[in-house]
Amino acid sequence: MLRALVLWLALAAVLAAGCGQREVGASPIARNADQLFGERLVPRFELELDDDARRALGQRPKEWVHATFRYAGETYPDVAVRLKGNRSRQGLDGKPAFKIRFDKFVKKRRFLGLSELVLNNLVEDPTRVRETLAYRLHRELGVAAPRTGWAQLRLDGQDLGLYLNVEAVDDHLLERAYGDDHGTLYEGEFGCDLYPDDAARFEQDGGKDQQHADLIALANLASADPDRLFAAAGPLDVERVVAYLAVSNLIGDFDGYRHAHNYRLHHDRRDGRWSMLPWGLDRSFKRHLEVTDSGGLLAKRCFAETRCRTAYARALARAAAQLELLSRSGALERWFTLVDAAGRNDPRRPYDSRQMSAARTELRRFVAQRPGQVRASLIRLTAPPAAPVPDCEPAAAGGARFQLCATALTWSDAEAHCQQLDGHLARIDDDAQGLALAKLAKTRSSERWWIGLSDRGHEGQTAWADGTPVGYTRWSKGQPDDAACGEDCAALKPKSDGTWSDGHCELRRPFICR
Repeated sequence: MLRALVLWLALAAVLAAGCGQREVGASPIARNADQLFGERLVPRFELELDDDARRALGQRPKEWVHATFRYAGETYPDVAVRLKGNRSRQGLDGKPAFKIRFDKFVKKRRFLGLSELVLNNLVEDPTRVRETLAYRLHRELGVAAPRTGWAQLRLDGQDLGLYLNVEAVDDHLLERAYGDDHGTLYEGEFGCDLYPDDAARFEQDGGKDQQHADLIALANLASADPDRLFAAAGPLDVERVVAYLAVSNLIGDFDGYRHAHNYRLHHDRRDGRWSMLPWGLDRSFKRHLEVTDSGGLLAKRCFAETRCRTAYARALARAAAQLELLSRSGALERWFTLVDAAGRNDPRRPYDSRQMSAARTELRRFVAQRPGQVRASLIRLTAPPAAPVPDCEPAAAGGARFQLCATALTWSDAEAHCQQLDGHLARIDDDAQGLALAKLAKTRSSERWWIGLSDRGHEGQTAWADGTPVGYTRWSKGQPDDAACGEDCAALKPKSDGTWSDGHCELRRPFICR
């Protein structure tokens, strides 16, 4: 009875919020960006593609095509549309996620003050609210994070159902968050971090082109003089950086900066300080991370420095308190009610009611448990985190002795540990040896395992860690491709019969010593 009353009150609040902005039988009307991202309305957008545009998106899904956009009786011809997503990307016959640009083909045109809409298809989030909660927590702690709302979408007259509407990381967001939209903004490709070799590979998303000079200078400082990073007169906006790291840990953002993914760096032109912005939080609230579980360079530098660890601990405590406050406010239940009313007849929902209910139960449990877990772990920040002791087991293959170490380390740290064992990261001599190692490794982890091959010294000139000339290789099809942010180190793939792929050397992976 009490639960029914709570749900009724939440629905009444939602309906009241839309009072004066909707007509009977019509979707709520947002009149500005604040209402669009106010977490109380679910407007209905319409998108139209001609045959040429559909064909082009089928062949090149991330290239812009021409389309027509309609909302609340207004028509916006000649908008730019492309599909988005990696794991979550679907074609037009599924539930595609979209980016919609209003100013690409018609200069300076805006929609409710915005130049772009980002519509996520929610295929990674059966709760439909994880990203909203994650971005909200970031913003509450002062991080320049996107706002979110929801929307219904019709494509060429067909209902595609409910979408998450995420504020684009562009000039509009920078102006709102920083009070200035002229700072430089960089997006790291997967694996890109503040290493000198990586800096030039970041994609610049905003600000005056400086040939990455400011980012290269920051990366050089992080490498040569890391103690200055978090100093009072250093280059980082420390309060915002540690807040970003704290919320990322609290929400279990295992697919973010933890392995240099789904984040941006902003350089404020007024005070010269750098801060971090989150992105791609649809897989959050699933893993309970240790408080120092991050391979991101800025995180590792922070954990090694006393003042920064202290600031990080305070930020974690604030983040935990904020999560409890949002939970007590009933925000989750209000959002559930809102999106259920709007998405009840979602024809392309990629999960059923049972899956959605189970995911929401898990989210409620995570939200209830996580603050206490974090507080109990803060004592671990009184000293720098100890280096992990790799969990290694002896093995033999092809007449050679190996150690299979399931503890994930960077390539350099793995090689250092192998040297402590009087060896090196593994050299592999032939197919039989590689296949045998793959079978042994797979019993411990199906992740990719570092081996001793790399071209870190000279691009394109591979060498074994033990100095043996390279003869035999077992690359997977299309490998090595030096993708992402420069992939210089080789890994064995247990699920592919021991073939190899290249990867960014600072990723943490299990490894094989010989």
